[in-house]
Amino acid sequence: MKSLPDNDWLLEVAGLGAVERGADYYRKGRVRLTGGDDAHLQAEARGSELYTLELAEDGDDWRWRCDCPAADDGSFCKHLVAAVLVARSAAVAAPAPAARPASRARKAQGDGLLDFLAAQSAETLAGWLHELAKADRNVERQLLLYRSAGQPDELKAALGKLLNTGGFLDYRGAMRYATQLDAGIRQLRALLPRDPGGCRGLCEYALKRLIKACARADDSAGAIAERLDELAELHREACVAAPPGKPLAKALYDLKCAEDWNLFPLDAYWGVLGGDGQLDYTSRVLADFKALPPPTPADRYGESFSVCRRVEELAHCSGDFELLQRVLRRDLSDPYQHLRVFESLREAKRGREALAWAEQAVKRFPKDGRLREALADSLAEAGLHEEALAQAWQRFRDHPGRDAWTQLQRIAGPADWPAWRQRALDTVAAAERGVVHLRIELLRLDGDIETALELAHGQRVAEHTLADLAQHVSRSHPRDAGTFHLRLARAAATHLAGPSDYRRLTDHLKAAAGRLPAAEWQPFLAELRETHRRKTKLMGMLDAVVPG
Repeated sequence: MKSLPDNDWLLEVAGLGAVERGADYYRKGRVRLTGGDDAHLQAEARGSELYTLELAEDGDDWRWRCDCPAADDGSFCKHLVAAVLVARSAAVAAPAPAARPASRARKAQGDGLLDFLAAQSAETLAGWLHELAKADRNVERQLLLYRSAGQPDELKAALGKLLNTGGFLDYRGAMRYATQLDAGIRQLRALLPRDPGGCRGLCEYALKRLIKACARADDSAGAIAERLDELAELHREACVAAPPGKPLAKALYDLKCAEDWNLFPLDAYWGVLGGDGQLDYTSRVLADFKALPPPTPADRYGESFSVCRRVEELAHCSGDFELLQRVLRRDLSDPYQHLRVFESLREAKRGREALAWAEQAVKRFPKDGRLREALADSLAEAGLHEEALAQAWQRFRDHPGRDAWTQLQRIAGPADWPAWRQRALDTVAAAERGVVHLRIELLRLDGDIETALELAHGQRVAEHTLADLAQHVSRSHPRDAGTFHLRLARAAATHLAGPSDYRRLTDHLKAAAGRLPAAEWQPFLAELRETHRRKTKLMGMLDAVVPG
């Protein structure tokens, strides 16, 4: 792999907030490398969930991916930042760099200030700190936290001041607020080994306050949510260190009712609740379930959803299959709810019941592909091959695609697959409207590259499908790949509104030039230069690809 991104690159692409949080993830060991090679790295990040991510070379630049919500729009998230720091550390066995690169002058200035402060008397420093505390409430809050170390009552009061938002927090305010919380979390963590019960109680107090604060803030960067996750983790550690038993039941119930992010998974607390605590918690959850009104579509994702989710979680932890069925079957107005019942029966090894349920569900929702898939698999497991094949075929006809193709192939078996394969391809061809894409994808999936290439050369192909095919055969069939890239470059040339269109055009042209004889692509290049000669930026990009 080429030199990994440096701090300046990370700051430019990810932004200061993501870099600072990524550096924190690195220091806490929440990201680990899982694989890769000389061209890319792969990693896992442990946040509120387990996310997978990768970073790979893309010419002179980088491309990346992470499963987390913050990276849905292509952003370079904190998990990717942390992965870069881990990889850099592994490469040179050096500690992570500071989140904000500092100039030599800035470092020298900071070191000089530290030397100056170290030379002052304790009395002088105390006076200066007191003046700073009077002038800045944030400094006062931090100092009160330090003073309260080891004294739970005073620590609670100090936490109360620290958690006070003073009203709505905008984006920057939320970032500052979250950073200030770190001092309080450090104090709670220091309290844990000395007084786990006191730590648990203070965590519960802080969590309730912080959940409300998060609702009154623009936490789109996830900074406050990250501190919530840290506090919840600390709370679990405190409960394990000193199992609270029944007294935990009400506090846990209140916390779970206050949030919808699954910060407090019941399976992490079930053992420390003890027998009496489990009974107490169960009675509270079941009382809510019993009080629910009849289900309506409007309330499907409201309070009823939260209550049912807690009941379902309880049923899994307690092993109460009947309770699980009651909550899953409470509202059966949607195909997905039928599918969840089916899956629960399968997990419980109740194959006959699962099959019967799938048959009834398909009768009610005959066009739902997921239910028909479930029915086909159940029939196959029951040894009813012909019936399973009929259901798999009907699913493919209703929803032709990769998954339906794979299931049909698996149930048909090697001997019967060729006939079913041709039948499926003919069905897809009959539904095409002048542009080929699905047949090529299915042929690629089946390993029939030659037929896929023949089809792509002879038909109009959706651009994304042609680009994928070109990339797939770039080594095995370079000339075909070059021809496809030239076609894509010609398509891109019909719409040149700005730099992103220029980049798409030049990328395809560069790929074509590297795989085809000059006589095949140079006329198109000459045409581009003549038609768009006034687009100086495009001309420069073309010169960089193929100097004229």
